[in-house]
Amino acid sequence: MKKKPILVVAALLALTAALPAQSPDKTMPVTSLFFWTILCGSVCLTVAAIMGIIGQSKAFCNASDNIARNPASAESIRGLLIIALALMESLVIYVLLIDLILFFVKWGKYTVQ
Repeated sequence: MKKKPILVVAALLALTAALPAQSPDKTMPVTSLFFWTILCGSVCLTVAAIMGIIGQSKAFCNASDNIARNPASAESIRGLLIIALALMESLVIYVLLIDLILFFVKWGKYTVQ
């Protein structure tokens, strides 16, 4: 098992968990929480889209190889491929939905003034 991606994800989660716990500072701008939300949401959406594309390309590559080896099973492989691609794409859409919820929250009452 590769430990580097797990450590990167753990570090990103640790950084985002520490954002609300920062002490209020008089010089801190009002939009800092909104800025960090936009930044973290954008990074998560980018990572989800990249991983979705990688997963879809691997699934398509394997399905086309299997269809080339056994053309008789093309119908079942094609059906499973369509379902798998739809599920992969839905995960990216879920991340987009969560990001949109975070983007449109009224951050005025949560920021330090």
